[in-house]
Order: sequence, then structure tokens, then C-alpha cells
Amino acid sequence: MNSVSSPLAPGLLVAAPPLGDPNFDQSVVLLAQHGPEGSFGWIINGRELMSLRELIINAEIHTSPVEGIERPVRVGGPVSTEQVWLVYRTDQKPESLDGQFDVGCGITASASAKVLEAAAKGEAPPSVLGLVGYAGWAPTQLENEIRAGAWLPTDAEAAIVFDVPREEIWRRAYERVGTTPMAFTTRTVGLA
Repeated sequence: MNSVSSPLAPGLLVAAPPLGDPNFDQSVVLLAQHGPEGSFGWIINGRELMSLRELIINAEIHTSPVEGIERPVRVGGPVSTEQVWLVYRTDQKPESLDGQFDVGCGITASASAKVLEAAAKGEAPPSVLGLVGYAGWAPTQLENEIRAGAWLPTDAEAAIVFDVPREEIWRRAYERVGTTPMAFTTRTVGLA
């Protein structure tokens, strides 16, 4: 899979409050691809499901406890929830493995079992983040949602994906946009 650059991807989509969709409430999506065929990415601050070590054991890739891979596995989106994506820093990419693609902004992704097998051997990139499922949009759907005010697009950087605690990602992404969630609350003064 080759990454396709567009004005939106690679980038972040910050959910505007209140979005009204429980799948995306207070979410930040790392948008990997955007084009005439649609859009694709992962929620990077989704609910934590397990550790990478637990995933490896549950997937029966390695049956004994694997040390040193306590990195999180989170909900990545509501589409193809049986699929696991591994996202990591490009400068930590295992060059010898097939099935990886550069998202951009120093981020690489793979859905290849070979990367998970490498992790089971203790050869995982130190920054690896597991994401279950993905977020997808049909052609023009994302543009319409942005116009309707559901998403605030901004640029992406590896640090917000890998270094910011999950609970702080939404707020930090708002800072990248140059606003705060409070800017979206409305008050009518003087009505009883």
C-alpha cells in the first residue's frame, strides 16, 4: 500500500464537540490516506483493549509470556474490527519486513502478521502502537463532515501519536488546531 499525499493526509482529524457519534466522541484520527476513492485512518486515542504482549498471546503467535512489549493496543476504529494495525516511528521501521507503508510525518503502519511475529521475538519497534479496526470514509464523505463542522483537520507529527498520554491527545490536538473544545460551546445569555 502506498501512501497518497493530499491536503488532509497525512494529518490529524480532531472531533468537534459534541460529534454525536459514540465511535468518534473526543477522538483524534491519524488520517493515512485521502483521495477520490475515500479516506482511511485510525483513532489514536481510542479505548485501550490490551497490551501488545496480550495480543501476541491471544493471537497464538507466541504462547509464552513475551517480555518488553507492554505497549498498548487500542480501538482504532469501527471498520474491520478483526484487523490489527501496528503503527510506529518510521526511523524504527524493520527494513527487512514486507507489508509496511509510510503514512508520512515520520509514521509507518502495517497490518502484516510478520510485524506482529517480529514483535513476538522481541524485535518490535520501541514506539509500536496496536490499533484494532480503522476509520473509513466513502468518496466526498469526509469533506462533507468537515464542512458540517464535525472534524477539525490539522497537521500530524509522530510525537502526538507516540509520546502524548492517551487521555491528553484530544486536548493536545486542539492546541495544534489553535483552539480549545470550549470554543464550541454555545451560551445564550439573558434567557430564563
